Amino acid sequence: MSRPTITGLSTSWVRVPLGAGRGGSGATQVDLLHVTLTDDEGATGTGFTYALTGGAEALYALLTGLIKEKAEGTELDAWPRRWHEIAAATRRLGKGVALPALSAADIAVWDLRARRAGLPLYRFIGAHTDTVPVYGSGRSTHAMSVEELIEGSRTYVAEGYDAVKLRVGARRAEEDVARVRAVREALGDDLRIMVDCNERLDLPTAVWLGRRLDDLGVYWMEEPLPADDLAGHAQLATRQGVPIAVGEHLHGRHEFAHYLREGAASVLQPDVPLCGGVTEWLRISAVAEVFGAVLTPHFLPELHVNLAAAVPNCAYIEHFPLIDEVLAETLPISGGVAAPPDRPGHGMLWDTAALDRLRHA
Repeated sequence: MSRPTITGLSTSWVRVPLGAGRGGSGATQVDLLHVTLTDDEGATGTGFTYALTGGAEALYALLTGLIKEKAEGTELDAWPRRWHEIAAATRRLGKGVALPALSAADIAVWDLRARRAGLPLYRFIGAHTDTVPVYGSGRSTHAMSVEELIEGSRTYVAEGYDAVKLRVGARRAEEDVARVRAVREALGDDLRIMVDCNERLDLPTAVWLGRRLDDLGVYWMEEPLPADDLAGHAQLATRQGVPIAVGEHLHGRHEFAHYLREGAASVLQPDVPLCGGVTEWLRISAVAEVFGAVLTPHFLPELHVNLAAAVPNCAYIEHFPLIDEVLAETLPISGGVAAPPDRPGHGMLWDTAALDRLRHA
């Protein structure tokens, strides 16, 4: 009996406008690398990766070159071996280039496999839950006034969310404390507040700020220092009480494991289109479970809801609109909770007209 084999991998480079600068990066555009896999029976799966601040050329080159060559002709059940072969072949390029490109193909493989099985991705992997908590992240910027911060958080609470994330680090630390305190006083102690520093602090400021945020009951302090500063995060974790969250700039299970071994973080935020795909997400989850850490993936709830429901240690997914313009359907969220779509595969529905209109290459 023949085994399903990948016969085609096609990649579209799509430029999605974001309007005003988003999140901590201030990005006004996302470069989306959209992949479609086809097997020898005509079944398809889709995956993607992205770049926010440049470098999409490298991702496109890998996907249309080496990864396409390696993937085509691969039997679906041999993909785990091929994943390792591609990772090894691209190791000298650096993980920040190779793993995001590999992620797009890997997501498409898992989508194809689940679609062939007729199962939602989280059930194909092995469901741990049918619903996932969501925290509100898309209605807070450094530029907002205190009143706007409160109103953005208030709208999330009105929609049933019990947790929101605020941005700190672009202003003086004293001012950031006052802004977080204002949201806390306006919305009460039952609201979980996370803060994202976007790698903007030095160690003394992070220690000072973390101790005051601890007094305000902040749930986690995200990327207070540059992600490469493992030693700094380890020091910070022992000198103030707010749990440290990292991960959107880490690639692969080994980088996450370094943080865990050093006690430098207890909340991990892998981004499936950047960290190595579904294959690597599952490994990162297993490593985190050993250390008692939790996962809260970065961005992209439409994809991450399936991955969150498939592992035992995912605390939240993040509501942060990023690629809505090329989606035919965004993730329904009710009462601060979301469920994976009841469709085979990852269940993401693409707006093909928008993908064509915004195609760059």
